[in-house]
Amino acid sequence: VNSDTKLDFILEEKAIKLNEIVVTGTRTEKRLSETPILTNVISKTSIVQSGSTSTLETLQDNIPGMFTSPNAMGNNLKIRGLNSRYILFLVDGERLISEGAGGNVNLDQIDPSTIERIEVINGSSSALYGSNAVGAIINIITKEPVHKFEGGAEASYSNYNTQTARANIGTNQKRYSISANGFRNSSDGFNIEDGAYAAKYQDYGANLKLTLKPNENLNLNFTGRYFQHETFNMENTMATTHPINHSLSGGFNGSYKFPNQKNVLNGCINYNRYLDYNVLELQDNELMTDNIIDYLSARVVDTWNPNERFEVVGGIEYNYESTYATKTLGSTPTTKSVNDMNVFAQAEYELTDNFDAVAGLRYTHHSEYGAAVTPKIALMYEIGNFKFRGGVGSAYRSPSIKELYYDFDHQGMFWVYGNPDLRPEKGLHSSLSMEYIKGFFNFSLSPYYNNINNKITQFSVIQDGQQSLYYKNVSSATLKGFDANISFKVLKQVIINGNYSFCDAIDNSTGLQLEENVKHSGTISLTWNGKIHRSPFSLQFAGRLTSPKLYGTIETDDNGNELTIYEESK
Repeated sequence: VNSDTKLDFILEEKAIKLNEIVVTGTRTEKRLSETPILTNVISKTSIVQSGSTSTLETLQDNIPGMFTSPNAMGNNLKIRGLNSRYILFLVDGERLISEGAGGNVNLDQIDPSTIERIEVINGSSSALYGSNAVGAIINIITKEPVHKFEGGAEASYSNYNTQTARANIGTNQKRYSISANGFRNSSDGFNIEDGAYAAKYQDYGANLKLTLKPNENLNLNFTGRYFQHETFNMENTMATTHPINHSLSGGFNGSYKFPNQKNVLNGCINYNRYLDYNVLELQDNELMTDNIIDYLSARVVDTWNPNERFEVVGGIEYNYESTYATKTLGSTPTTKSVNDMNVFAQAEYELTDNFDAVAGLRYTHHSEYGAAVTPKIALMYEIGNFKFRGGVGSAYRSPSIKELYYDFDHQGMFWVYGNPDLRPEKGLHSSLSMEYIKGFFNFSLSPYYNNINNKITQFSVIQDGQQSLYYKNVSSATLKGFDANISFKVLKQVIINGNYSFCDAIDNSTGLQLEENVKHSGTISLTWNGKIHRSPFSLQFAGRLTSPKLYGTIETDDNGNELTIYEESK
């Protein structure tokens, strides 16, 4: 294949990606053009061309309505007015556990050079995925080796002494494939007077994936991941400890296609452990255990295709989470655990050649909150170059262990208190989308309406100059808005991509915007694909714009009255 033809393939993938295979929306492989669940795909070509140095940067550059508010508690990712607690993060379809009280997941544990693609589904998907799948699902699909032997290494350096080093190796044989990679990231951080702050840090990570293919019908996969993140104190600080954490995960999943070619049985079991330590700097850097999270998930799923127009996916799932923290419930070491049992099913029927319908239902029994039922229905209609999708689904999220019980002093700056009286959040999400595709021109518009009852909100109370953070259920929250995306080729080698997101997120108990919501955000990029001395070359210019965020505090006046103060960020 000559270079011009390769370039055309890249342009086509970037512009319309009709033949991209996606799995998140239905738990089965579908072409992007055929899935009734609107899915945003970030391809490996897009990642390479954008020059993203981290998974988080990749997401911010490609997903409308996504932004972060980094602070000492993590990245604080948000999509459509909802923070990390409402976003379900998956790697190859398996859940990443949240590490902090804010539900944050450190995405630096995923080496961007190992990513095949990222699939993003906005809105509720509780019928298929259960709790946390309220605002969005982000499924990071990792690469498989394609050659009998392959390997690579890369390094980068940027300001603030930020360094990255990566190496990978892999093999793909007839009956098995193996891939492994390791990386190291570090930075001196920065502290701008009266401005932003980022701590000095150092990361180490490694991933291993083994696939066995005994025969055409059986596929077995084994995965392992390790990640260490250490954050150091600012210079001249009086602190005598700093945090270091380790994240380990291991899993097995297998699939068997029955000889009748109508059934595929999948089974998996995955275990995650997160360990948080304080490094005692005055005691030979001895480690003191601060927090341990264990998460176990097991699932069996059957996919039945009696004919080309009908498909049913059904399964059972068990999830168990245990948290040990020396600061939970005061200074007494305490272990808390929760679990849930689930039965779910989803059916897809192709009514005509251009009309699909999907209906799903999940029954959940939670150890703390009992039973919950979350149904969903989605439709897709295609006419000419237009695709119309619509859906309505229930949302469900049970409070996390930390929201319920975690009380701790945040480095002497403020206290964060759990609330054991929190109730589960339930809601209804509805959306429509219109997509127009012709040649290398792609445009989509997706309005949505999301109502969440018993919305859990963290609020700040300042009394006698001391700040404290609390969780509470508000009456409800309503989030409505739309996303718009456009992609087109203006010249043979130039592609323009742009997106805009509007989100009106109202706390119905106050009538005000949800704290830290961004109503307007957008990105635009211009990518030139060409070659230099017969070698592929791409150059990209990109920009991002967001409106101010809203912050709120509750202060107590001299008469003991509570006053709510709202301010916009600079």
